[in-house]
This record gives sequence, C-alpha cells and structure tokens, in this order.
Amino acid sequence: MNIARPVLQVYDFRELILLLVGRDLKVRYKRSILGMFWTLLNPLLQMAVYTLVFSTIMKVGVPGFPVFLMAGLLPWTLVSVATIGASVSLINNQGLIRKVAVPQAVYPLAVVASKLVDMVLSLAPLVVLAALLGRPPGLPWVFLPVALLIATVFSAGLALLFSTLTVFFRDVRHLIDILFQVWFYLTPVLYPVSYLEKLPYPWMKSLLMLNPVVYVVQCFQAPIYEGRFPEARMVLLASLSAAGSLVLGFLVFLRGEKRHIHYF
Repeated sequence: MNIARPVLQVYDFRELILLLVGRDLKVRYKRSILGMFWTLLNPLLQMAVYTLVFSTIMKVGVPGFPVFLMAGLLPWTLVSVATIGASVSLINNQGLIRKVAVPQAVYPLAVVASKLVDMVLSLAPLVVLAALLGRPPGLPWVFLPVALLIATVFSAGLALLFSTLTVFFRDVRHLIDILFQVWFYLTPVLYPVSYLEKLPYPWMKSLLMLNPVVYVVQCFQAPIYEGRFPEARMVLLASLSAAGSLVLGFLVFLRGEKRHIHYF
C-alpha cells in the first residue's frame, strides 16, 4: 500500500485541521466564565487530588511528588484524552464527511492537535510549581519539544486506530474508557518506574516494561523531575513506540476509510 499520497493529502488540508482546532476550542469554552483558564486549572486540580491520596494518605514516599506527578500526568493526559476524544470524531462529523470530500484523517488528527494546545498551555503552571518546590527549569527542559513531538505522534497513531475501529464497532467507545483506566495504573505516573523492581516476580516487571507509554512518559519525567536529559535508549524506545503507533494507526485507518460512510 502506497501511503505517501494519503499523507500528502492530509498535509494539504493542514489549514482545515487548524480551523477544526479553533472550532473545538471555541465550542468547548463557550459561555464559560473561566474560559481557557480551565486548561491550566484541570491538571492542577488532578495533581492536588492525587497528591493528597498518594503522598499524604498512602505515602508513596517520592520526594517532590507534585512535580513528579505532573511530569507524568501531562503526557498521559495528552495520550488518553486525545485518543478518547478522537475515537468518536468520525461519528460526530459524519455529516461533513458525507458532504465534503476531504481526507477523513483530518478529524481525529484535529482532536489530537487541540489536546496538544491544552498540554502546551498546561506547561505554564508546571514551571511555576517546579520552581516553588525547588526543581526549577534547567537545561534538560530544552528536550521537552522533542518529548512533545514523540507524545503527539504516539497519540495520533492511537487516535487514527480507535477512530476507525469505533465506526465499525460502536462498543469501542465504551470499552476505551475502561482500557485507559486500567492502562493508567499500569503506567508509572503515580509511582516511579523503579518501583517495578519491588515486584515479586521478574517476569511481571518485564511484562509491564513492554508498555510503550512507559518510555513516552519517562521522556518527560527525566528532564522535568530528575533534571537530566533522557537516556538515548529511552528516547529510542519512545520514538519507536510513537512511530509504530502512527504506522499501525494510519494503515488500519486507510484500510477502512472508504467503508466508513456505509457504517454511519
């Protein structure tokens, strides 16, 4: 299958993606008193709740836990929210798909782009929080654009995959919520990856380390929380995970694109 042409077609409609992102942001915050401020407030509220539970009540024993949590929670939120939102993007835009001849991939990709905007804005309170807790931004933070690119590509692949699966199997939009709830606790966001060493069976650690999101999240935790550049192996594995997600998602999407309209 020649995928160069579909990729170029999506690129040709990049302005439409930007328009869809603008529409999503306007609709989401329409008649909201706080407006875009919710983008900054939501991760802080999540951080406060998780910090209360896992640092104060359950005592996970991680120094500077709020910064550690935010470093993992932001990329995880991008992946999960973008994928869940994109899973129904084709169904929600079926009217446009029937009338306008554009590559259908622009709809799930627009959702990913919209959530990326949210994440970039969320970095502002993270900078303040890190500075207040004695972990101010340093030179390793210059790696964050690369980490953002990896997380976005990974999210785009999942968005394409689940958006097409939802068209053919409507149960997916219900199952995906459960999937990401389980996936969240299997990913070192609330606990360091070093905690996996404490598992009673080595095979359990090996199995959990097959989780591709682990390496995506670590690309954020290393510069933000640990104050160092991610290891080359970590970046390589994260990049391979992102590339694999995108290729798989795009190929599955292309196979089903022409049949989507018959299942709306």
